[in-house]
Amino acid sequence: MEYGYRNRDPSSRIMGMGFVFALHLLVVWLVVTGTARKGLKLLKIPMAATVIQEVVIPPPPPPPVVKEIHKPVTDAPRTEAPLPFVPVPDVVPQATNAPTIAAVATPPPVPAVIAAPPAPQMDEARAKAHIASLEGEYIGKVRAMLNSTKRYPTGRQASQQRPEGKTKLWFTITRHGALVDVGIMESSNSNLLDDAALATVRRGTYEAFPPNTWVGEEQHTFSTEIAFSPPGS
Repeated sequence: MEYGYRNRDPSSRIMGMGFVFALHLLVVWLVVTGTARKGLKLLKIPMAATVIQEVVIPPPPPPPVVKEIHKPVTDAPRTEAPLPFVPVPDVVPQATNAPTIAAVATPPPVPAVIAAPPAPQMDEARAKAHIASLEGEYIGKVRAMLNSTKRYPTGRQASQQRPEGKTKLWFTITRHGALVDVGIMESSNSNLLDDAALATVRRGTYEAFPPNTWVGEEQHTFSTEIAFSPPGS
């Protein structure tokens, strides 16, 4: 079989180009006039679809089951034979000549009388009174010691003014007789007399507390009054 080169028909080529050109013109016209947009909107509208669901009819319920009630079988009541009757002879009590012993009532035991102990309140009162007297004696000794060791102020001012008055002090002492602190409660309106009173308390010597006095206190605060008068008055 022979193959040879054939020239194409130029008329068919011109017709194809004309068809393509006409197709482009149609597309341009549709875009310009808006017909293509309307067609797209029609394509976008969803079509109403009808869904058909299958209805399933449930089967009828089964008939109720009737249960048979069985009554318990009870045995017939048993009858027991009666026991034979045996007569019991009457027993007659015989009289006896045994003497009867009368019950003698015994008196109840008399409780022993126990002497009551002395009232503890009296002992406590006596102990408190004894402790109070010991504390009072200690305070009296301290005041006597301060009055015996006090010194009237000396100096030119004291000799010119010759002050006179009383100074009330407070001071704290430990159980072993050590002075902790001292201060003025009421002044004598004279600095010379107040200073002399403070020096008297600081210079004094104190004894330890008596036993059982100021129980529970490691130190106790006292108060005293020291009176000053110029010499030769």
